[in-house]
Amino acid sequence: MALSRTTKFAYGLGQIAESIKGTGFNIFLFFFFTQVLGLSGSLAGVAVMIALIFDAVTDPLAGHISDSSRSRFGRRHPFMLAAALPLGLAWYLLFTPPAGLGQMGLFLWLTGFAVLVRGAITLYYVPYLGLGAELTTDYHERTSVAAWRGFCGVSGAAMVVLLGVPLFFPETAAFENGLLNPAGYPLVALSGAVLMAVSILVCTLGTRGRKALPVPRDPQLPRISLRQNLAAIWRNASFRALFLGTLLVAISIGITQTLNMHLNVYFWGLTSNSIALLGAGVLLGWPAGILLARPLHLRFDKKPTIVGAALIAALAGNIAVVLELMGIFPGAESALFVPLILLLLFVGGAASGLAMISGASMMADVAQQHADESGLQQEGFFFSAISFTGKMAAAAGYLVAGVGLDLIGFPLQASPSSVSSAQVDSLALLSLTAGIFAFASAGTYSRYQLRQPAATAVAL
Repeated sequence: MALSRTTKFAYGLGQIAESIKGTGFNIFLFFFFTQVLGLSGSLAGVAVMIALIFDAVTDPLAGHISDSSRSRFGRRHPFMLAAALPLGLAWYLLFTPPAGLGQMGLFLWLTGFAVLVRGAITLYYVPYLGLGAELTTDYHERTSVAAWRGFCGVSGAAMVVLLGVPLFFPETAAFENGLLNPAGYPLVALSGAVLMAVSILVCTLGTRGRKALPVPRDPQLPRISLRQNLAAIWRNASFRALFLGTLLVAISIGITQTLNMHLNVYFWGLTSNSIALLGAGVLLGWPAGILLARPLHLRFDKKPTIVGAALIAALAGNIAVVLELMGIFPGAESALFVPLILLLLFVGGAASGLAMISGASMMADVAQQHADESGLQQEGFFFSAISFTGKMAAAAGYLVAGVGLDLIGFPLQASPSSVSSAQVDSLALLSLTAGIFAFASAGTYSRYQLRQPAATAVAL
């Protein structure tokens, strides 16, 4: 049965919950606990790493359980619905720690509630991804489903960056940068909790009619263990290519996400309003990359597309910092600064969006190949296994960046004018380590083996 746009839209809206969680973690969490509350970079890095490891370990388990679940509501929807309230509550508490906790108290608060947030999102998101993979068996319509998810995800990120940053962190005389104002973070907590819960509820109700499962070739096939699942999927060469590529990208993302707000505030000297404005470059780039996915897949296939996207994203994400360190990038006072940064962010966002859509579509193809060969439908487990490696690697990236901040002696709770130029340059060099892993991912993606069948275009 063909998918309607209404079903695709309802499914896509579910991505908003993950997007708000991810964007909030990326731009607010580490900065809030280190530069606003004063938690050391090493302790913050360890806390985030622990939460990510917990999240990574529970992902395959959630995928395995939801793949094996049977109920009159489907095998995905009960888990998705059960996650809405716990996720919203844990998110709110994460950003509202009581005063006077001290280093160990802040560390325990960050660790505990980051674990709870990630546990709740796992309960929802792994079944959600599995549902997306089984909505259709068409090679190109999978790209369409991933595109709807991508568009809605960008919308969620836009709400955080374009609305949340200037609305909750306006520039005032009391703070050199609005993001140093602790009063804005409870608003981040409340708005994020409500939007994530609503996103999950709308998605679950809007896709409730798509709960029928594909029928295996042999309905008598026995259930297999988690260990057997892992062994079976690892033998798939295309899965290994996606697994290792995701690992390298995730390390790069972990480093980038940890240091991105530090770079914006201290290296580039941007105000909160400027950060929100430049964030539009990435957010406009992502839809462009998503729209390019289907024609590029039809013209070049999925593997060349993701390899090219990985290389372009790595270049666009690092070249401005390199040129600034060399003293040849236009300064913030130059008329060229904003257009050039916006252009690089747009290109990087487009490449990232293209890579995300390509990877999601490719993983659905790998899951289908496995089902054709084994007779077992295990979409949730495939996506959770990729999520596992991504989060484990991202945990390493967060730890490297957090410890790195302490090693270079970067000051806590510091206004931008109080940080020395040597410390700022060290911060920039630390951020460039992310590029090494990003470039390396292109080589691993090139080992993917599946090719497209005779192309039949599917409209978005």
